Amino acid sequence: MHGRVSYVSLRGGLGSSESHIRAGVVMGARLLGSLAAVMAIYYLLPVRWDEGESDLPWLLLDVVLFGIIVGVQVPLIGRSRYPGLRAIEAMALSIIVFLTLFARLYLSAGAGDHRAFSQSLDQTTALYFTITVFATVGFGDIVAQTQATQLLVSAQMLLNLVVLGVVVRLLLIAGQRGVQRKRQDREQQS
Repeated sequence: MHGRVSYVSLRGGLGSSESHIRAGVVMGARLLGSLAAVMAIYYLLPVRWDEGESDLPWLLLDVVLFGIIVGVQVPLIGRSRYPGLRAIEAMALSIIVFLTLFARLYLSAGAGDHRAFSQSLDQTTALYFTITVFATVGFGDIVAQTQATQLLVSAQMLLNLVVLGVVVRLLLIAGQRGVQRKRQDREQQS
């Protein structure tokens, strides 16, 4: 190939290392920006649980946002110039939103009932607890103590399997199909 280093890229064929690196840097920057935005929203939205007020509207918004992110990412992956990279980015963003969604649920549950967990939760400890449940580590330093929060944690454990088994698979398949489409397009142009 004229002395230039080439390899099979996540784009679905031979590509130059410069364009692949550039695409990876752009994806990383976009992912860091998305992470910063999600974390800023998570930390800046106040927790409401004053007499009669709840976080339910924000929590419903989180669930809808998660669905939109996953739903929008699938066609974007297929049309992307680098579908493999786009699939990786989509998986990371989906998991980040999923984790902050449950952290917010735990934070709200703890604010509504101070007996819900073995210690009071702030944003950081709620996120920490969520990640330990997601990673199936469960150190035991924070424990769900009411039946409602035990059911909520159980729901997260089951949904973790759905996210890892279905959502991640869906995004990976979209990435693979995008790579195949790119190869077919290139072969038709040849």
